[in-house]
Amino acid sequence: MKIICSFCKTALGEQEPFDNPAEIKAKCVACITKEQEEASRFIFEPKPGQTQDVDFDNGLKGVLWIAQDKEDKLFIGELAVSGKKFFCSKYGRKEFQNYLERLAVEEADVTFLHSITCKLEPPQRGRKKKQDLPKIEESKKDDSIQYNCTMKAPKYLIGHMFDDMAERMDRVTEILANGALKIWKEEQFKSMVENTDSSSMSGVLSRTNSNDLTSKEIGDS
Repeated sequence: MKIICSFCKTALGEQEPFDNPAEIKAKCVACITKEQEEASRFIFEPKPGQTQDVDFDNGLKGVLWIAQDKEDKLFIGELAVSGKKFFCSKYGRKEFQNYLERLAVEEADVTFLHSITCKLEPPQRGRKKKQDLPKIEESKKDDSIQYNCTMKAPKYLIGHMFDDMAERMDRVTEILANGALKIWKEEQFKSMVENTDSSSMSGVLSRTNSNDLTSKEIGDS
């Protein structure tokens, strides 16, 4: 029997009975090493009430936890510094900086939205029967889980985090605004073309009716 790696399909050897052509699935050393390396980079998500330590590339350490209360949940673009929430934008930079300066510590706890997992409903299959009445949708429970990360960082670094997130939010806002403007221009152009076609058709009908009337008058005379 042949021993084959179930991942890379490399032949690893044979075992008895040698006259049996069946294959035995296994893992080669290279695939095991690769799997261990990928697993070491994966951050396991904590369960409700638990926390998970995380290490960042800059050497700082943080704690991953689930935001269960409304007060703990953050939006994309928000930071919570020593329990106070701020939306990162250039318009709120001065207020944020004044708050940091009033803190009587050199390091503070900063919390940001790390990730969100949500449950997606499977798509409905099959055709909808005509006789079936539309079902009244009930208010569904929010199955999403929000993971926050809290770490202690120097105030200057927290300021850089605010500026970096504010810049990202500005870019997102610009992309959304450009998209909305493009759609508006397309709708305006489409409306203009339709109005132009309608006006042209009205002019043609008007000239046609006028010609018919002139022909009738000439015939009568």
